[in-house]
Amino acid sequence: MTAPAREPVLRGLPPVATRFGFAFSGRGGWGACLRATGDEVALERWELARPVPLRSTLTGGGAARAADGHGLDRRCGVLPLDDGRVLVLRPATGADGEPAGHGTVLAAEPAGRGLRFTRAWPVPAMLAGFLLAAPGPAGTVVLVAVEDERHSRIWWLHWRLPALEAVVRIPGVLGGGVWVDGGRTLALDRTTAAHRTEGVLVDLRDRAWRRVWSVSDVTTDRIAAFSPRTGALAVTTTSPGAQQPGTGQIGLRSPRGGPVRFPEALNGSARPRTPLTFDAAGENLLVRETWGAAERLAVYAPDRDRLTPVPGPPGMLWPPALWADDGRIHLRYAAPHRPPTLAVVPGEPGADWWLAPDPDADTGWADADTVELPGPAGPIEAIVYGGPGWRRARHLVIALHGGPLASWRLDFEPLFQHLAAAGAAVAAPNQRGSTGYGEAHLRPVIGDWGGADLDDIVHLAREIGRDRAAAGLPGPVVLGGSYGAFLALLAACRAPRLWSGCVALAPFTSAAGLHGGASGAVRERVARLSRCDAPDAPGDGRDVLRACAAVTAPLLIVHGVRDEVVPVAQSRALRARLLELGRTEGVDFDYLEADDDHNGVVQAWSPVLREAVVRFCLAAGRTSLPDQGRR
Repeated sequence: MTAPAREPVLRGLPPVATRFGFAFSGRGGWGACLRATGDEVALERWELARPVPLRSTLTGGGAARAADGHGLDRRCGVLPLDDGRVLVLRPATGADGEPAGHGTVLAAEPAGRGLRFTRAWPVPAMLAGFLLAAPGPAGTVVLVAVEDERHSRIWWLHWRLPALEAVVRIPGVLGGGVWVDGGRTLALDRTTAAHRTEGVLVDLRDRAWRRVWSVSDVTTDRIAAFSPRTGALAVTTTSPGAQQPGTGQIGLRSPRGGPVRFPEALNGSARPRTPLTFDAAGENLLVRETWGAAERLAVYAPDRDRLTPVPGPPGMLWPPALWADDGRIHLRYAAPHRPPTLAVVPGEPGADWWLAPDPDADTGWADADTVELPGPAGPIEAIVYGGPGWRRARHLVIALHGGPLASWRLDFEPLFQHLAAAGAAVAAPNQRGSTGYGEAHLRPVIGDWGGADLDDIVHLAREIGRDRAAAGLPGPVVLGGSYGAFLALLAACRAPRLWSGCVALAPFTSAAGLHGGASGAVRERVARLSRCDAPDAPGDGRDVLRACAAVTAPLLIVHGVRDEVVPVAQSRALRARLLELGRTEGVDFDYLEADDDHNGVVQAWSPVLREAVVRFCLAAGRTSLPDQGRR
């Protein structure tokens, strides 16, 4: 065993600035988004018609304070208008941080080189919602407010009136939002109380709605894009019984009418595709494709039934997308070394994408590579930080994604950046159950949590561990959040000598335990994807509370007291079980409860939590374990 080297000092990285909530004006001249840096949230407006988009900013304090004294937060939504003004939708929260059931629409107008709030309209009933502006000269602006789990209401916003005007109340939760004319008719996705999603048309003038896109009672059917210029319509529908998001079909309705057709060129691939928008002429459809851990754009030409890739840097892409009259495309982009930002795809082929400057461009964020690792049932793609020598880095973390039906992407991951800055390599595998690799890779985990996916993780750790043991290096630390935390704990139970440590962020201890204590929506998902109705047999190792006596690696367990997905009682039960087994808190395991929600803990957004995780990973790998390469 080699002597441990001196621990690297945690390098202080600046707060990560991330952009989200993108929206574009009706005629496409303006874009807007929110930028969050720590607790500070700012509004950015982009003038898109320039060769290089020009940014104006409204910060979260000072001038950004509305008449009621409250500013911007991460739950706000934005909408730029064609005249340069920006609307902000701000849901209200109570003292406990939960939605208060109402909100406010704020208007921001240009002020010097920035923006300032000038108007406010109260929203009497709203848990969530979004704003929409119709294209064309009508200037129609509507608010779609979700009042509760059973009803939504559409409101008109009139600049000369102090209050919103109610248009129509519709049963169900409304989402999406595509205008099918200059401001009278709106297409929306309606999700019923039975969690059935269908497309509806709302006539704002007649204050009436009707269902227009519904394939069956067991499919999820959405209206994705519409071209007012040609009448071309793009819709999506899931295949009956499909479990993977994005495995549905894309349908097109011709401008001449007739039935929706599903072109082979759009639907003949196992790679998930998402329709984004039509071009300005309404002749071509922009599509996002998922290629394993990366995404790319492609253009579908209906007249030739051809899908053509759009060259661009590897990374992640998000709707909405704007395809402007000049041929340029605007949307949100991120990569492992690039926090989310505005991207402009040039209209001319072969030209480089323009990316909005990063406020911390000089930070030198760590880049990552994708590698193919041999798994027990076939190759497994992994995203790795640490360069070609990542396997023999002094500290190695194997990170497991949540889900179970999810995956690691070539996205910006702040926790991975801090681990890399501290000298740790990270390997983030997309084991079986991960989306984006086809049905055969996905299906083994449905109804079998901690089965094929756990086999893959233990296999990878054993192969990597042998190489590390030969070099006198400690075994890797296994780290996961939510379902990934459950999987990490199972891995630490099944093969305890493979690991030098285990980090579980917002874990649950078994499918049956989560089903019994979670909220309605989570319960339904667990019931649909697992075997929670048949509790695990005592000997099959799927219950962490039963199996944790085998764990020998140090544990770090973190949970948010405001977790709305996995109840904190799951981690409290694990802590109690470890104490019952005679384990010593602060020696054998560390237990932390954070004043945060599920996502805040899983993504380790808090700087204090992030540093605690990094320090644990460094400390856990200080020394080698005696037989980490053996079964």
